Amino acid sequence: MTNVLLTGTKQAGKTTVCQRVAELARPQGYRPRGVLTPALYDGNGAKIGFEALDLDSGRQWLLALTEQGLDGPQIGPYTFDAAGLARAIEVLQRACALPGDLLIVDEIGPLELEHGQGFAPVLDLLPLPGPGHVLIVVRPALLPALRRRLGGEFAIYTVTAGNRNLLPAYITQELWPRRGNPQAQSSKLKQSSHSSSISV
Repeated sequence: MTNVLLTGTKQAGKTTVCQRVAELARPQGYRPRGVLTPALYDGNGAKIGFEALDLDSGRQWLLALTEQGLDGPQIGPYTFDAAGLARAIEVLQRACALPGDLLIVDEIGPLELEHGQGFAPVLDLLPLPGPGHVLIVVRPALLPALRRRLGGEFAIYTVTAGNRNLLPAYITQELWPRRGNPQAQSSKLKQSSHSSSISV
């Protein structure tokens, strides 16, 4: 089992990297499960919220908006839709209980680590027992807190504008090594759970 933490600044492309990892896994016969949280934008290109995407079913639904009329928890400019959040948590809990090759959790942030809300119930189920891998998205400032919370060893990748198109293939290689894949370059993009950040 390999546990991967994917970090990077806002809008670096963390969710896109996760989605591409899932897309690369399926043709190899692996089954990714979990939740992605792609951003929502208005007609002017301003970010106004997030959707939740169930990797198993492909279904999407509202998760959070920059509106005050929703009935879930608030963090920063965003208010969560309580029903949408509960549905995402249910998907993640089910993914933890079912056999699978990869669990993706996008993302763990202040709502979970500082307020015990959001996807916090899922953290109690991680790392997973058995052979399945875990890929978790987390902001750089919260990386130490998440590592303390989860314990264990993690491969850590930092998404940047310069490497985000390369990372999906390298993370896939980290999870399911295959002859002929770029292992050497993968090690350059990765940092161990005890090393400082490495960029390309």
